[in-house]
Amino acid sequence: MARSRRKFTEEEIRILASNPYTYRITETTIRFTLAFKEEFLKRYKEGYSPTQIVTDLGYDINILGKRRVEGIRDHIMKESVSAAGLHEGSLFPKIRPGSRDFTSIPQSKAIEYMQHELIYLRQEVEFLKKIITAENGKRRKK
Repeated sequence: MARSRRKFTEEEIRILASNPYTYRITETTIRFTLAFKEEFLKRYKEGYSPTQIVTDLGYDINILGKRRVEGIRDHIMKESVSAAGLHEGSLFPKIRPGSRDFTSIPQSKAIEYMQHELIYLRQEVEFLKKIITAENGKRRKK
């Protein structure tokens, strides 16, 4: 089931973008600076609630909404224990499907993408073999 997500209005985007802790904002998502994430994590570990932290850091809880604040907490906690740790923006540029140029991303990520592509291509070959075998079987019966 798809999650419905309330979109920010143009005025809300303007307000949220004016906060120095806002890294990037669109009508559906808000991304935070590394400083925000570090301060959020520090305060959360001290026992402050996510709502209080977000409010203290200058965000209007009525604009963000309770669900989004919970998502912010979940995202920061997950990111903090990941191998990459807390960071701003995307660590790896997105590779478009069909692109074969992996030189712009770290070697370990490139290997991961290539392994995924290899598995997918092997599955595709097996599927094509089955189609060809089925077609050949139909021709022999005629």
